[in-house]
Amino acid sequence: MKPICLNAFDIISLSPGFDLSGLFEKPNNQKAEARFTTKNSASAIVSKLEEIAQMERFNVKKKDGLVQLQGIKLGRKGQLAIEAEIFEVTPTFHMVEVKKRAGDTLEYQNFCTKELRPSLKDMIWTWQGEQQQQLPQPL
Repeated sequence: MKPICLNAFDIISLSPGFDLSGLFEKPNNQKAEARFTTKNSASAIVSKLEEIAQMERFNVKKKDGLVQLQGIKLGRKGQLAIEAEIFEVTPTFHMVEVKKRAGDTLEYQNFCTKELRPSLKDMIWTWQGEQQQQLPQPL
């Protein structure tokens, strides 16, 4: 699987300061997407996502840097469908954007909080939007 390569303009546009979605979308405090960075290879990321999908009984489809997870069971608003798109920042550094494509947003958030994040904790460098722990400044 070959991830999509990001150029400098793509990376800059991902900065929270350049997020123009508020101009085009309704304000909503329920997020239906998340991003994380990792130093793992694209194939390791895909393998981990497949492992999570198998544990949670999701069907998996892969195509050109995109991994689609489709829930088997019917939720409140249909089957939960999640898409993980892998981007290559450098050959040894990747960004993954995880989005809810169908189903209930609350179910998606529960899946991310209780299953996805804990399962990925060993390979995540950072989640976008989370504050980095800062070291104490020397006096």
